[in-house]
Amino acid sequence: MDKQQALQHFYEHHYMPLLEIQMETLEAEFHHGKAQFISNFTASFQKLCSHILRMQQQGEKEPIAYIHYSFLRTQILEQSYLYMVEAYSGKWYEDQADCRLSYDASWVYTHFTTMLEALEQDRKKYMGVLHAADIERLMLKATPFFHQFVSSIIRLAITEAVQLPEYKAIHKAKRLFIRTGEYKDISENMYVEDQEIPNPDEVRERLMQTNEEPYIYENLRNLSLPHLQVVEKDLRYNDFCQSDLRGSQFLSCVLMGSQWQEAHIEGGSFRGSLLSDADFRYSHLQGADFRGASGQAYREQGHRVPGLCGIRFDFANLDEADFTDVHGFEYVSFEGASMYGTRVPRKYQQLWKLSDEQRKSIVWME
Repeated sequence: MDKQQALQHFYEHHYMPLLEIQMETLEAEFHHGKAQFISNFTASFQKLCSHILRMQQQGEKEPIAYIHYSFLRTQILEQSYLYMVEAYSGKWYEDQADCRLSYDASWVYTHFTTMLEALEQDRKKYMGVLHAADIERLMLKATPFFHQFVSSIIRLAITEAVQLPEYKAIHKAKRLFIRTGEYKDISENMYVEDQEIPNPDEVRERLMQTNEEPYIYENLRNLSLPHLQVVEKDLRYNDFCQSDLRGSQFLSCVLMGSQWQEAHIEGGSFRGSLLSDADFRYSHLQGADFRGASGQAYREQGHRVPGLCGIRFDFANLDEADFTDVHGFEYVSFEGASMYGTRVPRKYQQLWKLSDEQRKSIVWME
C-alpha cells in the first residue's frame, strides 16, 4: 500500500481503537480521583493568586483581566506535562510584566505518552512506509481529547477556587476572564467576573431575543430576572448563580455547562432543555419542571465533553420538582438535596445514588 493508504489503515485500525481505550481509562480515573485533582488545581490557583498579589503590592502588576491555563503540544510530545499559568492585565499578550507559574497535568498526559509509545510500536508493522513523524502528527491532533479532562477539572473547581481569600485580594480589571486552551491559540472561558453588575433590563432583552444568535459564557450572577420566557436559545456555560429567576421558563434551550448555584428558580421550567454538566448546587428549585430535559453526554471519536462533570443538584431544594421523561440523566448527583414529592422515573431508582430519606420522599413514576 502507498503512504496515504497506510496512514488511513493505521488511523482506523490502530489510532482510533487505542484513542478510545485511553479515553475510557482516563474517564474512569477522572471520576475515581476527581476530588484530588480538584484539590491540586485549587492549590495551583491559590499559589498563582498569591504571586499576583505580591507583584501588585510591589507595584509590578496592573489589575488582572486574564488568567490563562495553557498547554503546548510540542512540550507534551517531549513529555513535559506542565500547563503554563499566566496572569495578564487588560493589555493581554502585550502585558510586559511577566506573571507566570505552572500547573502539573501529568495525571492526564502520561496517557498521551503511553498511547504515543504504543503507536510507535504499531508503526513498525508497516515496513518503513510510515515514519515516527507521521505518528507524532497524529498525536498532536489528539491533544484536545486529553485537554478536555483538564478543562473539566477546572470547571468543577473554579467556583470554589474564586472564593479563596488569595483570589479575592488581588486587584481585578472591570472584567476578568479565567480561560484555558492552547498557548496563544484557541481557548475558552472557565469563569467570568464583572466588577460592575450588568443592567438586568438589558440582560433580559438579550435573553428573550428570538434570533438564533447564541448568548454564551456570560456572567449573569446576582441579577433579578424573575419570570423570564426563553425559548430555543443557546445559553451554554452562562453563570446564573445567586440570581432571582423565580417562575422563569427555559424551554428547549441549550444549557450545557450552565451555573445556577444558590439561584432562586422556584416554579421555573427547563422543559426539553439540554442540561449536560449543569450545576444547580444549593439552588431553590421547588416545583421546577424538568420534563423532557436531557443530560446526554457526548461520546464520539474521543470526545467526552460535555458529560464528564455530570449534572449536580447537591444540597438543592427539589421539593415537588418534576423529572418525568428526562433522559441521559445517568451522571447526576443529589447529595443533601431535599426531594419531598419530587417526581422521578422509576428507571433511575437504582441508578441514582440517593439516601434512604430521598428514596422514601420521591414519588416514583412508571
